[in-house]
Amino acid sequence: CYESSITTQTTCTPANVTCICVDQKYLDTTNKCIQSSCTIRESLVAQNITATLCGRPIRDRTGISPIITGVSGGAALFSVAARCYIVGKGFALNDFFAVLAFISAIPLGVMQFLKSDAGNGKDTWTVTPENITLIMKYTWIAELSYSLVLPLTKMSFVACCLRIFPSSSFRWRANIVMALCVAYGVVFTVITTFKCTPIDYTWTSWDGQHKGTCIDFHVFAASAAAVNITIEIMVLALPIPELLKLAMSLRSKLYIIAMFSVGVFTLIVAIIRLKSLVLFDNSPNPTWDDVPTAYWSTLEAFVGIFCICMPALRRFLILTFPRFFASTQQNSRYNLYEDGPALPNRISQAPPKDSKPISLASGGRFGLETEVRTTVVETPGESRENLKEDDDDERVMLADMGSAKREGKIVWG
Repeated sequence: CYESSITTQTTCTPANVTCICVDQKYLDTTNKCIQSSCTIRESLVAQNITATLCGRPIRDRTGISPIITGVSGGAALFSVAARCYIVGKGFALNDFFAVLAFISAIPLGVMQFLKSDAGNGKDTWTVTPENITLIMKYTWIAELSYSLVLPLTKMSFVACCLRIFPSSSFRWRANIVMALCVAYGVVFTVITTFKCTPIDYTWTSWDGQHKGTCIDFHVFAASAAAVNITIEIMVLALPIPELLKLAMSLRSKLYIIAMFSVGVFTLIVAIIRLKSLVLFDNSPNPTWDDVPTAYWSTLEAFVGIFCICMPALRRFLILTFPRFFASTQQNSRYNLYEDGPALPNRISQAPPKDSKPISLASGGRFGLETEVRTTVVETPGESRENLKEDDDDERVMLADMGSAKREGKIVWG
């Protein structure tokens, strides 16, 4: 096969290495010859020899994924830590999902460092067979982590919305989305785990010297990415109808836009990742072409976690650096409302002339400041002991306001 290539596919003499190295037609024919006649490991050795003889530069981008992982993972860690600090002992379901999402993302981040250390980011023919096997194994672990992080992040966001918007129609829609997130996490985690039989064939099949079976990875990866993107769109769109009903200040609207912009960014990252995944699946040089897939996956996971912790992070910054981040000043007209029984002085009929409106505000642990204007009748001897501080804005927003006439708005900044 090689002799045929030398005699029919090039005008270069066998001793003229310089001529052979620039003859692309000859190189392509030789590669096909090697792939059909040699094992995968032998083919990699031949490619390495050719690259060395031709003086091709050694490519190395092993540092890209660790840098992106370190920065995005550090931001996610800080945001989750701030959330835990603000929440304290009052953990709710959305807090639990957020922390669980970060814990699930840790293996994904760690694997990027281990993969780079093993040679991910170099041309495959320059990586030892043992390290290629390690990279494939680390990739499988990262995929498992990734398939857990995404649904947990979405579930945290949906759980947060369920606490804020109590309408039955919204809860019906939110519960459907929550069920889809759970189904996505269970189904794709199980498939990722057992996509090859035996399981270790997932990382040993690359050399063609082991026996086993696998599902069509191309179809599976494309399906998983498509379902993830679809659910991402549903999650982002879920609260929009409810938000449009609220009377908000310009500052509040800008803050919401900022939060949704980060959410849309994760959606864009998911789409870009799908494109890089297609390239990786068809690559003859997987340890080089896997790098974009690796860092886009990590970025999507950690940015998503950062996004769901943004309100708590904002509240943490306000408490820590009030001079720079506090958006409102204390006003004697504002009292702090605690979630609990309905105030005894609420009325449903039209207020008399001597009634006075009072403003009830709360600066909650998630950074949502809720202002509820309620018309009340002040009667002799009535106290305002119910108007005190509460650390949970979302629960304030869910408080039973009875039949009192009110004007509600959420102040984000």
